[in-house]
Amino acid sequence: MILDGAGRARIELHFHLLPGVDDGPQTMEESLELARLAVADGTRTITVTPHARFVDVRTVPERTEELRAALRAAGIPLEVRAGVEVAQEDDLDADELEIAAQGPPGRRWILLEAPLVLDAAGLLDKAAELAGRGYGLLIGHPERCAELMEPGGGLDELLTRGALLQLNASSVIGRHGERVRADALELARSGRAAVVASDAHRPTRGPALTAAVAALVGAGLAPDAAERMVSAAPAALLERGLAPAAAPRR
Repeated sequence: MILDGAGRARIELHFHLLPGVDDGPQTMEESLELARLAVADGTRTITVTPHARFVDVRTVPERTEELRAALRAAGIPLEVRAGVEVAQEDDLDADELEIAAQGPPGRRWILLEAPLVLDAAGLLDKAAELAGRGYGLLIGHPERCAELMEPGGGLDELLTRGALLQLNASSVIGRHGERVRADALELARSGRAAVVASDAHRPTRGPALTAAVAALVGAGLAPDAAERMVSAAPAALLERGLAPAAAPRR
């Protein structure tokens, strides 16, 4: 297991591990294979984050417990937590948002997906809604949203209002093209991105934290700083949470 300088193992905050619910693994066997790859990549804890639009959110805790049991039976040393990836088009009630949210009471936060094809203005509207309901925000893969990354596209506004940014490991290592890679590296080097996650979906699109850390170091980030983005920083979000975001002005 890979540890950072403070002895913390790696943590994934954006990872599609529940079987048969979305575009992630389709069977429990595939989920277990993906889990083994995550452990080999140095990961100790995964927050499962199925897309809210593809799953009955109320079933996620039960489905997560079924996965825990399967991991124990298979002898895979991995902790899993229930979570959900929320998109700007998702309309969740209060109970569903609490299932999606992470962190301690009073500092709960939501993984909010930056759109790949929809407009960034809709993301800001959703951010305002969630902030108004008392949640902090972790914006998933902003580097993959070209409109959001443009000057005046809304990214700086989200940061000013207290949102944090999560980069995809696949972006950092160049799987989504040079523009996305360059934006991801700039967000990391500038300190504007807080964490890196694999956003893994299946064994063929699996964990990539080790490769991402190496790419960040190769791009000029200090090794300790790169490792913190996959260990200490996500651990702090789970343990200490995130202050409720201020609603962006719309």
